[in-house]
Amino acid sequence: MTIKSYIKKLVCFGMMLTLVFMNQCDSAKSNSPTVAKIGDRVITANEFAEAYEFSSRQITSKEKSEARQAVLDRMIDRILLAEKAEEMNLAATDTVMQRAIDLYRRQAINRELYQKYVRKPVLINEDEERNAFLRSQMTLYVKHYISDSENDIQTILQGKKPFRHSPLYPGVNTIETEVYGPVDLISWNDTPSEIEELLYNLPVGEYSKPFLENQKYHLFQVVDYEKQVIVRDSEFQINRESIHGILRKRKETKLAQQFIQSVMKSENLVIKASALNSLTEAIWQNRPTNDKQQMKYIPDEEIKFLTLDKQVLAGQSIAVFESGTMTVADILFNYKVKPQPVRYDSEQALRESLKNAVAFYVREWVFSEKGICEKLDKKSSVIEAERSRREYLLARKIVNKVYRECDGRFKDDGEFGNFLTQYIADLKEQTDIQIFNEQLMAVNTTDEGLARKIDFIAVPTQ
Repeated sequence: MTIKSYIKKLVCFGMMLTLVFMNQCDSAKSNSPTVAKIGDRVITANEFAEAYEFSSRQITSKEKSEARQAVLDRMIDRILLAEKAEEMNLAATDTVMQRAIDLYRRQAINRELYQKYVRKPVLINEDEERNAFLRSQMTLYVKHYISDSENDIQTILQGKKPFRHSPLYPGVNTIETEVYGPVDLISWNDTPSEIEELLYNLPVGEYSKPFLENQKYHLFQVVDYEKQVIVRDSEFQINRESIHGILRKRKETKLAQQFIQSVMKSENLVIKASALNSLTEAIWQNRPTNDKQQMKYIPDEEIKFLTLDKQVLAGQSIAVFESGTMTVADILFNYKVKPQPVRYDSEQALRESLKNAVAFYVREWVFSEKGICEKLDKKSSVIEAERSRREYLLARKIVNKVYRECDGRFKDDGEFGNFLTQYIADLKEQTDIQIFNEQLMAVNTTDEGLARKIDFIAVPTQ
């Protein structure tokens, strides 16, 4: 089924899907403890931890109990506003909102897919942690040569050409030595894991084999090193958690890349050059005027202009793959829900970043379809995430409605803010709200070592 046909079906059965979803929420069981009840609505520890993760640092940096109460208060406000919006039937015919909720649901499915195929299979043992710790106690003195040609590297290995040092990466600490000339000081986790393995296993004084990365050939020589003479187990224990996290991130990134390749290979994705060029030209002609930032986003007004005023462009297929197609309008809608950075350094750079964004949205769609086939959409975590996003969008709708109805009554937004605070307070007076502080304080959150922002976002699309 193509994305266009799916969306038509979604529109036709929008209300039916809403009813099904509500039934799922009622019937789905979560083993997560309850931290609060707002009428019949339950906030679980998992849902709270997710909300805490995405809260601003200004809130989460407060004292523990104050920060948690602040996050919970915002969740309660959102739920009360959403329930009021439901009473007023504000979302009954909002097909755009239904599409947005579906994309949020698919994001939650993909997080579960990541858990299943990447996070859970990765194991880090103590030997790996101790080996990494020992490496962290060493500083390598490294000479580095880079060239476009492997033959050029071979002439150095044969002694026919001098080894002229090039810094391994921008900002590396390069020092001048009497014996070896300029060398880079390299510590553990300074380089990609493949280069790290090469350097820490390279005997002092020997040249490495030519190393190919990003179409460049590299030659390395470790000329000396420094290390802690006395290494205490207590120091290892102090640093063990952070080392474990770094090793896990490395393994997860590698496994995620393999998973992406295995799933997407059969899709045979083709990005249509004509549609990509037309989209690039339209955005480039209306690009932001601020040239100071190298990486930006497409302005909201530009997306609206493209979707409303350029119907021919919006209807063009820009991505064709084995299990579906995406039009320019599909891509722009995905962008509104989950923006990806675009570059305005040049028109070609903009085109390349848009191409990557298209590939990303296709990948997200394909992965979510795989997750649905594996019934990951039935998991309580996905249902909770979908419900939270629905409540968030409903809360926005009713706030906008109230603001429009109050237009002209207030001198500034501050007065409206006070009115809205009282509006929510009145809703609270009418609702039975229970907060379970012991369970709330026991929730494991990101500031206590829990990493919840896990999906395929950080992994390159190509």
